[in-house]
Amino acid sequence: MSGVYTCNSCVMQFDSSESQRQHMKSDWHRYNLKRRVAQLPPITEATFNSKVQVASASSREAEDAEKKKDKKQLTKKEIRRREKEVLLEKKKKLLELARQNMLKNMQQAETLQNTPTNIDANETEDKQEQSKPEIPNTDALTGDSKQKEVAGKEEEEEMTEEQLAEKLMQQKLANKVDIPLEECLFCTKKVFEDFDTNLDHMFRNHGFYIPEQKYLEDKIGLVKYMSEKIGLGNVCIVCNYQGRSLEAVRAHMLAKRHCRIPYESENEKLEISEFYNFTSTYEGFDNTTKKPITVVEGDDNDEEWEDVDSEEEKEDEEEDEAPQEYLYHDNVELHLPTGIRVGHRSLQRYYKQDLRPEKELTEGQGTLMAAETRTFLPAFDKQELQVKQRVWKTEVQDLKRADKRKAKFVNNQPYYRDQLLQ
Repeated sequence: MSGVYTCNSCVMQFDSSESQRQHMKSDWHRYNLKRRVAQLPPITEATFNSKVQVASASSREAEDAEKKKDKKQLTKKEIRRREKEVLLEKKKKLLELARQNMLKNMQQAETLQNTPTNIDANETEDKQEQSKPEIPNTDALTGDSKQKEVAGKEEEEEMTEEQLAEKLMQQKLANKVDIPLEECLFCTKKVFEDFDTNLDHMFRNHGFYIPEQKYLEDKIGLVKYMSEKIGLGNVCIVCNYQGRSLEAVRAHMLAKRHCRIPYESENEKLEISEFYNFTSTYEGFDNTTKKPITVVEGDDNDEEWEDVDSEEEKEDEEEDEAPQEYLYHDNVELHLPTGIRVGHRSLQRYYKQDLRPEKELTEGQGTLMAAETRTFLPAFDKQELQVKQRVWKTEVQDLKRADKRKAKFVNNQPYYRDQLLQ
């Protein structure tokens, strides 16, 4: 068959059907088809090739820029993580070398004990080890230090609690920091002229209030005790937080506002009770509790003391004692020791009621009851729900329409009169 083969989307003519088919499979033809769907004119093959080259170059540039950004924009966290991984790998290698050296040393010691004649072989091995680089020697040192640490831990485990406490006390005494009375307990290196100005500074700036100052006898001793607690024990005076150093405890107390002497619970009061004297408060109490007594004079050597009102006091005590006829009273009933409950006559109508006792259902009876009560529930009707929804929609629409009408005629005036022209 002789004829002309065409492509309407690219506006092309072909001599044979094979060339037409090859053209239909090309990207240029597909691109022109998309342009035709978008109602755009077709383009030539040269312009299509130039566009493809520009797009490929831009995509390559974008990929290169992304790679550069990935290389540059490494976060600090990622850098630290990589550094840690490198250090861990180095440590693992060093530990393996140290372990191998330890095994070799143990084998050499065993061979020396078993065969003392093999001296030349051991000397040659020692020379070979000395000719090796210095890294294994450092690893052996690390292994020795680890052995020492393990031995120290074992010694601590073998020590008793008293010995451990003594050891800790010696360490604390070695690291003790003396805080003088003229220096602030919470500030670093802030010294004043005298003790009173220092107390005034701590009260005004840190809220260091001393409770019950009326009965305080040894103010200096109390402040010294607090300074030893901070400087020697490195302990917070409020919450007993154990810090690593004096600076850490001071930072904790300033951050948490723990700059006061706790005086709330009984243990807190007992802790500082040796610096107080409350004997002046006991005088009135002693006078009230004293009872009149009389002295019966007899011989010079024999004096007898008697209470005048001993029998009367016994009678009063018997009267004041609470009756033990009932165990307790809950404002409604008296519960007697025999187990009987006695109620008031106003509640007589309730006591006469003979109520049916509650039934204790088994598991099977409970399931049957639950299955039967399901039938009492109203059936769900879908059509009724749809009707209700339509009614609700119409009600809302009516309300909106009424609101619009009201808003439309709010400012409607049938007769407008200008006030200036009156």
